[in-house]
Amino acid sequence: MPKYSLYMGCSVPANYPNYEASMCRVAEILELELEYLEDVACCGSPNLRAMDYLGWLKVNARTLAIADRIGHDVVTPCNGCFGSLKDVYHLLRHDTKTREKVNDELKQEGFEFKGISRPRHFIEVLHADVGIDSIRKKITRPLDGVGIAIHYGCHVLRPTDVTEITPIILDELMRVTGAQVIEYPLWKQCCGATVLPVDEDLAIRLARDKLKSMKEAGAVFITVVCPACCNQLDLQQLGLKESYGEEYNLPVLLYPQILGLAMGLDESEVGLEMNRVSAIPILQHLVHK
Repeated sequence: MPKYSLYMGCSVPANYPNYEASMCRVAEILELELEYLEDVACCGSPNLRAMDYLGWLKVNARTLAIADRIGHDVVTPCNGCFGSLKDVYHLLRHDTKTREKVNDELKQEGFEFKGISRPRHFIEVLHADVGIDSIRKKITRPLDGVGIAIHYGCHVLRPTDVTEITPIILDELMRVTGAQVIEYPLWKQCCGATVLPVDEDLAIRLARDKLKSMKEAGAVFITVVCPACCNQLDLQQLGLKESYGEEYNLPVLLYPQILGLAMGLDESEVGLEMNRVSAIPILQHLVHK
């Protein structure tokens, strides 16, 4: 059974226990062993990076150094955490001077970044380590071809030479569940989540444009792999109804929720009742083999 060091970050356990629960149940079915990293701090994305760049480097290098001691790759379900850890990992592996500077700081706590443990997103592990064929064998209740729009999120795809993740990964993971992937014009556009604290009007407009693009393309559901993106696209639908009188009725499901349901988990095991825009209608699209 492959072992990984699990870095949950702040947002998932605080706001999306359904993400954590569904991910852990899916990992259990696929025989992936996730061991929670202890004594780690917030990744600081994106605020700390903007205010204290060296502090952001140090806090993420510290997390990676803790993982280095264990020796397993670091897995996270959060795009923001993945982006921070991956950026710092890539920088410190390629910039000797910065690595030495950061390690000088880490030595005060007895840590050292060595670059042994690679930071990875949970969807990357599913696609690369488990594989589509192995996942397909675990599908007992495939979806009936219902149209689902994927919002990938900025930090999981950009920059590609650092993240090493391409859209095809989530596309294939979605299709193996039996869903139809809906293509829509604004698939690359930011959802506005990180803009919200500094420009609420722009953040709402970005979410509105994105939701409209998905709806017009024929999506019935949305899937995401980031808690911030989930919060933005889920919660803003309630605000748009109040502010603009627009109802999109696009349930936003975290990918492990969809995969878990297709693998036979029930709605309580994937925390379906916690989704703000009711995601219960997804149950109508499950087909028993």
